This record gives sequence, structure tokens and C-alpha cells, in this order.
Amino acid sequence: MDNPAPAPITEDGLFARLDALDVAYALHRHPPAFTVEEAQALRGSMPGAHVKNLFLRDKKKNLWLVTALEDQKIDLKALRQTLQAKGNLSFGNAELLMSILGVKPGSVTPYG
Repeated sequence: MDNPAPAPITEDGLFARLDALDVAYALHRHPPAFTVEEAQALRGSMPGAHVKNLFLRDKKKNLWLVTALEDQKIDLKALRQTLQAKGNLSFGNAELLMSILGVKPGSVTPYG
């Protein structure tokens, strides 16, 4: 029998963990962004490195959360080889994303 996925951490749980580790952070809320261009428009001139996050699966239902700098081109065929995925990579659907990371499309973060 497969082990069920652990419950996604809540927003409050994430902040509590960062506070316990004495990690400084600034919270910036924005609507979901589905493209790099949308994210750039929402953030304006906010400094720092900016990333895109891809929630991917293969035909055997293996899952990956890939985080890359926003201007990095992602070749899914090459990434498939690197990850040793079974079959082509595709984006996980909204239901899977919610059940695994607890977020909706456009809201994926590396903290998922």
C-alpha cells in the first residue's frame, strides 16, 4: 500500500517555522500569476532573484516541483532525462496540485 502524502503545511505553519529558525522574510501578497510576464507586472521593481515554479508529473505519476530563475528556458525533454522521468513530463492538474501542495494553479511556490 502506498504511503499517503503528508498534509501540506499551512501558511501559519510556514511562518512559524521560519520564525523558529530565525529566518528574516518580508511577505508580499499578490493574485495568482500564470506566466513570468504576469509575475513581473505584479511585482514591479521589487529587487532580488525571481523564480518560476513548475509542478510536473510523468506517466508513472512521479511528481517534481522544479524551481528555476524566471528567465531560464526549460527544455522538458532534456529535463526528463535529468530527472530520469518515466515518459514525457507534463504539468500536474489543479486537483493534484491542491492535494499535494495545497495551492491553486498560479500560486505554486518553492515553499510548497
